[in-house]
Amino acid sequence: MGQLNVKLDDSSLEALKRFSARQRTPVSWLLKDYIAYLLAGGAPVRLDGDELSARQLTEIAQRGGSFDWLADEPDIYTLNDGVPL
Repeated sequence: MGQLNVKLDDSSLEALKRFSARQRTPVSWLLKDYIAYLLAGGAPVRLDGDELSARQLTEIAQRGGSFDWLADEPDIYTLNDGVPL
């Protein structure tokens, strides 16, 4: 297994650690998931502020692999189920 070493300035590293703590996920897992997202064809996420756009969040969810388990779930609903809107 390969290893990647990345140098970050102190403020970037501290910000990454704070983000990781808020997500309750190790930094290494965050980076691994983001790399998987990029390799699956996801566009690099650039923050304009502290918030991600709805489009960025949707693309991350779609390509990041977090919902891959749904492919194994049975289709239990049809278009005829529920109340029409």
